[in-house]
Amino acid sequence: MNMLKLLPFAIATAVASGQLLANEQQNNSRFALAGYGDVKFEDSKLMDTSAFSARFVPIFLFSLSDKMHIEAETEISVDENGETEVELEYADIHYFLSDRTTFTAGKFLLPFGQYGPNQHPSWINRSAFSPGIYGGLGGHGGYQPMQGLLPVMSDIGVGIQHIIPLGKNQKIFFDVYVTNGLAAEAPHADEEDAHDEEPVQDEHEEEVVDEHAEEEDEHEEVDDHALELPELAFEATSSDNNSDKAFGGRIAYAFLPGIEVGASYYTAKYDDDEELGFTATGFDINWIGNHYIVRGEYIKTETDAFEEDEHEENNVITFDRNGWYLQATFMAGKMFNVLQGTDFVVEYAETNKINEAERWAYGINYWLDSRAVIKATYEDTTVHDGEDDKRFAIQYSYGF
Repeated sequence: MNMLKLLPFAIATAVASGQLLANEQQNNSRFALAGYGDVKFEDSKLMDTSAFSARFVPIFLFSLSDKMHIEAETEISVDENGETEVELEYADIHYFLSDRTTFTAGKFLLPFGQYGPNQHPSWINRSAFSPGIYGGLGGHGGYQPMQGLLPVMSDIGVGIQHIIPLGKNQKIFFDVYVTNGLAAEAPHADEEDAHDEEPVQDEHEEEVVDEHAEEEDEHEEVDDHALELPELAFEATSSDNNSDKAFGGRIAYAFLPGIEVGASYYTAKYDDDEELGFTATGFDINWIGNHYIVRGEYIKTETDAFEEDEHEENNVITFDRNGWYLQATFMAGKMFNVLQGTDFVVEYAETNKINEAERWAYGINYWLDSRAVIKATYEDTTVHDGEDDKRFAIQYSYGF
């Protein structure tokens, strides 16, 4: 009987405790909406077209507690067919193990270089185009005649970030991650049809082929321009075509607030049998002065592929490519009042060995305020074994 009398009191206490806990969690939880967007007019001489495009990229930030933060970014745009595209750029949770160490899980931007994880938003990038070494592979690179080395990479997995302070203004940033990794691009229908049709050779043609084969054996050097670079799919997926996982990281030294230099690494097996690999190494610099900004990256990639020898056996060969870009911004408005809010930008990029190309870009930017800019950029691309192009773009970019 006494227990029955205590039951209402126990229920009331539990409800009150739950309300206090909920109120405490609500006080610790905070939600914020950030992001960016842009509207761009672009004209291409090679494509013989000009068009407007627009996109909106909201970023959702939510603090569960002092220890856990959630972030997600989606890109909303209209494609060439008029269809609305919604793409999840990243969605991850950060758990702060300490003031210097953070654990991340989910889909996140891979910390390779500076452009991908930090500088690709259009209102931060000082050019209306992506750097040449990042273009032509989809994603933020978009179309351009210069075939880039990497896209802006994001993937699903886990990572750890650690900061080592070195005195008052110096720090070491260390990132390491493990993700699902990339895969081979699915062949197009026309390529499959081409493989199904085997060419027929007569005896005379076979003799000529044998003679050429003997000549090639005598000369071990291979013309890189005659080789076909394997197509890789960098898009993040919730599955994996093999049991191998991508591994990578970045280490950087920062002399705050103006200079940061870093080195990055990425490696993964991309075929079903885990026999073919892809490796990328990179070096980057970000130098911010009172009247200028200098940004640049160097990237080297190694892509394995099968080559069938005369005995119809597959041998693994490696395609080596490298490239770099350097972008300089002169903030003229900070030196001359008559040019208030005006930047002048020049950028050079090149890719070497397979798909060699080089590009010069020149731009003028006018800042309406600290988060809204109108950019006019002209670029001239020379492709050594392809068609050159000249492009011009005007872009209105904003961040919020």
